[in-house]
Amino acid sequence: MNDAIIARVYQRLRRAGNPATVPGSLPVTCFGDLWTARVGTVGLNPSWKQYLSKSRTELVGKDRHLETLRSLGARERGELTDAQCERAITTMRGYFGPDKPVYSWFAGLSRVVEGFGASFRDGSAAHLDLVQEVTDPFWSNVLKADRDAGAAMLDADLPFLRWQIEAFALSAVICTSRTVLDAVVRITAAEVIETGTFAGRRWTIAQTKLNKRAVAVVGWNIPLVRQPGLKREQQTELGNLLRARVEAAGLLPRLV
Repeated sequence: MNDAIIARVYQRLRRAGNPATVPGSLPVTCFGDLWTARVGTVGLNPSWKQYLSKSRTELVGKDRHLETLRSLGARERGELTDAQCERAITTMRGYFGPDKPVYSWFAGLSRVVEGFGASFRDGSAAHLDLVQEVTDPFWSNVLKADRDAGAAMLDADLPFLRWQIEAFALSAVICTSRTVLDAVVRITAAEVIETGTFAGRRWTIAQTKLNKRAVAVVGWNIPLVRQPGLKREQQTELGNLLRARVEAAGLLPRLV
């Protein structure tokens, strides 16, 4: 792995959290193997359920999804060693491993991704977030309660997301809501080239160039989990549609 990339990711892991950060958590820099992915999906921010039970106690042992300060034996983020950072990233990269379930939030998205021609399971797709911090409540609720605090979190984390899209070999970025799509289009200076509708959702195709590499930015306005919902076959069809439009725009060759 590129030393400069590793150093930047470790730096993000060591950065202090904020008042809404789940105690003991680490920022999630990726779900799945970003080092092998050609397609990235983007959400708002990781759910606190990745680290906590319904009763808000830390997940441990076989129930733990990701590494925590406790599981790594660290007192605070700033004290993480390179070995501890490597272990945390290895666990994130293996999030969709064959021996692990696909947690409910990713189920519908995984069908869209497969319709698009990639997969979380085989490492050709990975998931990123606008805000890498795991917060309780969710970042969108932090923003509603305190716009300045929520905006500060977004401003702090968007540069890292933009760097990820540029530094890793992603040919397409799939955005899971209008908020995400608008943010990714803005930080990548993408140009919208086509819009349309499918099953009550408005989709968008945009294109940008990062580090001399063409990147397709696609997405839709209403999150998959929000009503009106899409049936399973419609989720796959949405992926098929987006792939076809990206292909028609001449942006497909690098996807697979």
